[in-house]
Amino acid sequence: IIMVAGSVVGNVLYALAGLMHSKVAILASRTMIGICQCQLAGPIYIARAVGVKKRTKVMFLYSTMSAVAFFGAPLIASLLEIFVKELRIEDLVLDSDTIPGWFMAALYFVYMLLIVFLFEDPVDAPQSPASAASASDAAGEKPTESLWRPGFLICLVASFVSPMTTTMCTVFFVKLAEKVWDLSVSATGLWLASAMVVVAVMSFLSSFVTPYVEDRRGLLFSSLLACISATLTFHLGHEWTTASITIFVVGFLLMQSCSGVVKNYGYALAPKIVAPHLKDAAGTVNMIVLQLGRGTGAQLGAVMNATSFAASQVGSYMLLAILVSIFSNQLKTHAQAL
Repeated sequence: IIMVAGSVVGNVLYALAGLMHSKVAILASRTMIGICQCQLAGPIYIARAVGVKKRTKVMFLYSTMSAVAFFGAPLIASLLEIFVKELRIEDLVLDSDTIPGWFMAALYFVYMLLIVFLFEDPVDAPQSPASAASASDAAGEKPTESLWRPGFLICLVASFVSPMTTTMCTVFFVKLAEKVWDLSVSATGLWLASAMVVVAVMSFLSSFVTPYVEDRRGLLFSSLLACISATLTFHLGHEWTTASITIFVVGFLLMQSCSGVVKNYGYALAPKIVAPHLKDAAGTVNMIVLQLGRGTGAQLGAVMNATSFAASQVGSYMLLAILVSIFSNQLKTHAQAL
């Protein structure tokens, strides 16, 4: 509730920053919104309340909703801008600069009410007989197992690479569409929304495959597919023809879809391969790394050209695939995992 309330305040401050035209107010509001995003709540809740066998599929569904939010955001932003301009609403309080802040403040306020009336604290998933026996044998002994093992570090690499490349793609695509392809803000938003629809559908469909593919193999295959897809984003020459734009967009869509699958497996594996008493710590560290990946990708996407962008995508997923293949034995489900 505190985090959601902070998001309400942050978005109101963002709207007021549009009125004041203050860069400091915008920075403060964006900082508050970023801190209060509640990114930890979903994965930690799932790790506590969902058993090992179903956790990967639930993580995929959770990630699908995140992808829905990613295509919903640019779509809503475009519609809000069109709404304000078509109705010619440009008064002191509500205009094209402030309406995103007011809209998100109202949305978070409704979300806060839903949490107050509907949210229930998570209950740990029931233990299997084998896990219960193993835990009872270890009762009275002080846990000495370290969180920082090779398998968990590989999960952190996946959790960093996936959001980094996703955010890098988004920022670079916006820059490319507006400065090179001469698309408007609304058109760029609609393009991104359409792209994320494909990503959301692919993430949802891939959740049906999880019962038949081991998590570590799924992480390896999705990393390899992302690496292969990223090769399509290489642009040769100086002119962007219809054919080159089509190939780039296809590679962009495939890579974003595979990137989402990589993130899903990183989400699911992290709490599975550590001891039960380390699940919350694993989820927290995993989410912090994910946020660092997003921030890094945004900065890199703003300064890259077409060649360095494609090379970074291919290199990132090639490195991840190599690490997963080398340390595959470290990515097995923990013996006492719940």
